[in-house]
Amino acid sequence: MKFLSLRAVPFAVLLLGSGCAEEAPPVPVEGVPSMAPVAHGDHNPKHDGTVWMNGDLHFEVVLNASGEHHVYFSDAYRMELPAAVATKVTIEILRTEGDPEPLALAIDEFGESWTATGRAVEDSDARAVVSFVHEGEPYEIDLPFVAEPMDLNAADPHTNP
Repeated sequence: MKFLSLRAVPFAVLLLGSGCAEEAPPVPVEGVPSMAPVAHGDHNPKHDGTVWMNGDLHFEVVLNASGEHHVYFSDAYRMELPAAVATKVTIEILRTEGDPEPLALAIDEFGESWTATGRAVEDSDARAVVSFVHEGEPYEIDLPFVAEPMDLNAADPHTNP
């Protein structure tokens, strides 16, 4: 039976250790599109709302003029997450006239989204403050009230025609 000499041990450890290193990313092949999903590469709404991010957590806010509102959560690759990934989800509707309308959302019967029903929103200048807690960290964002899905192909209003 042969044994490694002490001089060979560091070299053997180097060889064995190299297999434990992080896997190298795949090398793209020219002319072949990559099929791997890209983190933060998809911000298309899946529920007719608007998609926002807090770190790697994506959330889609669906605000309906009828007063029915939803918040859905997904990961960095837009894989849907159960609603319970967040807690203390609220939406406060701010109209140009009248008092704010705070809404405490509840998880829907399928565990997919947070939902609440409030008063109809007819004010085109209304805003919605969405807040939640994720992994112990509170988060809040002030959004324009958008009752219709945003047209992602529309011209950028910040550019000259």
